[in-house]
Amino acid sequence: MMIEETKGRFGFHLIGGEDVLRPPLYVNIRFYVSSALSRAADLAISPHLTTDADIDHFVDDAIRSLEAIRVDAKRALATAYRG
Repeated sequence: MMIEETKGRFGFHLIGGEDVLRPPLYVNIRFYVSSALSRAADLAISPHLTTDADIDHFVDDAIRSLEAIRVDAKRALATAYRG
C-alpha cells in the first residue's frame, strides 16, 4: 500500500500495510517537500515515522525550526537593507 498526499509544497507518503513483504501491518509515514525541480512533494525531510507521537514530535520540531528561521531571515534582510 502506498498513499501520497500533497498540499502546496508539502506532502507525505504512507508506505506499508498488508500487501508489503514485511511484518503484517508494518506502516510508516515520511514527510516530503517539493524540490526546486518538481511540483510534487518528492524530497524526503523526515525519517520513517511509525507512531502518532513520532509524527507530532517531527512536525512540532519542524514548526519551531521554521519559526526560528523566519526570525533570522527577516533580521538578515533588514541588516542587508540597512547596509
